[in-house]
Amino acid sequence: MNPRLDAPAVFLVGLAVRLVFIHLHPIIFGGDTVLRLANKDHVLLAYQLPVLQAAIWTVSRFTDELLAIRYLMALSGAAAGAGFYLLSRHFLDRRGALSATLLLATNPFLIQLSIVPYQEIPMLAALLFAAHFYLRARHAAAGVALGVACLTRYEAWIACPVMAVAWLRERGWSTRRIAQALVLFGWAPLAWMLVHGGFSAGGTFVIEWPASPERVVRWAYLGWIVVKNTPPPVLLLAALGTWCVWRDGLWRDRRLQALAGFLALLLISILFSAHGVSPDPERFVASREATLPIAAAVLLAGVAARLRFGVVLVVAGALWGLLDTQRFIVRDTSEPHVRLSYELARYLDGAVGAGQKVVVLARPAPPELVQSYLDKVRARGGDAGVEQARAHMASMDISPPDYQRTLIHSRLGRARLLPSPEAGADWIAAWSDYEPEQAGDAPVKVLKAGSLSVSLYRRR
Repeated sequence: MNPRLDAPAVFLVGLAVRLVFIHLHPIIFGGDTVLRLANKDHVLLAYQLPVLQAAIWTVSRFTDELLAIRYLMALSGAAAGAGFYLLSRHFLDRRGALSATLLLATNPFLIQLSIVPYQEIPMLAALLFAAHFYLRARHAAAGVALGVACLTRYEAWIACPVMAVAWLRERGWSTRRIAQALVLFGWAPLAWMLVHGGFSAGGTFVIEWPASPERVVRWAYLGWIVVKNTPPPVLLLAALGTWCVWRDGLWRDRRLQALAGFLALLLISILFSAHGVSPDPERFVASREATLPIAAAVLLAGVAARLRFGVVLVVAGALWGLLDTQRFIVRDTSEPHVRLSYELARYLDGAVGAGQKVVVLARPAPPELVQSYLDKVRARGGDAGVEQARAHMASMDISPPDYQRTLIHSRLGRARLLPSPEAGADWIAAWSDYEPEQAGDAPVKVLKAGSLSVSLYRRR
């Protein structure tokens, strides 16, 4: 095959893999993904950066089909594969780059993140193209791609000083050059902070000083996520690749040093993230923070692909990754709340008559979770910050998660599918973990998933 066709071929293979899993698994999983889809008429969501939500908003202007947004995500995943191949070719021969890209395209963790609307994969794609353009001395294109990444996830901001310093080392550290570097590589964060007067809108927060030394546990947690979500043959290749980098003196390459510096700064920044997760926000962050370390491990695996048995491990790693992808998605879509919301939406679409309305009685988000967030806002911005936070909440759909999941899968729409009791509703869908009003008659249908159920009533 013509080497010039490698990147398009990689893109098409990555797209095909994702489309297969999208059609095998029509259920949307993930909490943030549901919130974004339930608020697809918004571009700005609290502290979230706007690129992905703006793309969702744009697609929803033309169609309400959920598949359209999932196809958009599949395209971003395929683009990440193409960008990864192009970047890999700066360090690896063709065989190594193709091997590494195959392992990236079949990584179960990255596939999962690229078939529902998570921000990490669009950010990864933009960062990879930014690095590739920079190494090709196409600095304006690199600045544009980096800006897109920076307006997708805050982690990408770390690449701005790395790229700016590399550029200044080539051209000198004059005041004019520093200003040029700031504009060229930092325009997006600077514009965002200028508009919001800080890292995020008033009433929200993204960074904080560590409350205890326990935050270093976040590194161990992310290391575990990388190990758990990378097939063992790929981990072996990555370990061998690390040894090859040291043995062959590749670590002296300033380009690789810049990538390593970026990852080091990323790990340091994890300690200052204000958005830890349950059960212990001090010690745990979202597992999706492992996206970039996993991509780095796959690049190292490509270094070892040239070894005698490398091709065997690459094929084994790719097949293992596809099998794990199927297993992980089945696990995530089988969770009772997730599956039952989808089944409820499908039933309502078939049973509810034209013009009829449905009330979904579902358990709201835990009030202590909301209060904990408001307490953090008050500690940073006082009562004014709390008022701004409440205004953000009032502008968004923060209805019960099970209602939101049902809403995004149903064709009834927000006007006919309601999150709270209404006198004119024709149907009631009462979740078993919610205390509904007395419906009177026996349910016309009961849907079950594990120990959870939804009872459907018809009002006369």
